[in-house]
Amino acid sequence: MSADPGREALLEVVRAAVDGLGLDATVTVEDGDEDGLIARVVGDGLDPIIGRDGEVLDAVQVLAAQAVRRQAGGQRRGVLVDAGDYRARRAGLLTRLAHKAADEAVEYGEEIELEPMSALDRRTVHMALADRTDIETRSEGEDPRRRIVVVPVAE
Repeated sequence: MSADPGREALLEVVRAAVDGLGLDATVTVEDGDEDGLIARVVGDGLDPIIGRDGEVLDAVQVLAAQAVRRQAGGQRRGVLVDAGDYRARRAGLLTRLAHKAADEAVEYGEEIELEPMSALDRRTVHMALADRTDIETRSEGEDPRRRIVVVPVAE
């Protein structure tokens, strides 16, 4: 059985980022949803590879996705890069923030505008509120200032 070149490319890019930041961490790659791949960074002191609001992690993920796509002959393949379970912690925080904003929008009958966030974070917020019938969400603005607006639905 031959090795997966996409998996190897993902490991190489993430390992280079970890090494470049001087981190003592382990990088593993596992299968994700469908044909996707997940790179996990485990160790202590991972703040440098996470960055403010996950910005460094997002940048590494973009580079890794490009490397994987190149190995797949240009075909897109889902790639997720995580460090210290940051993505799960961030999703939990965003879900709580989303529901708080939705509750405020309904209580005050006003639109609530959230801070600008990455596309992945916006998707998390939209998904967290998708089942609510008392509000709607929409994205406004242009990257990198694109944000979500939570709008109460008139009864």
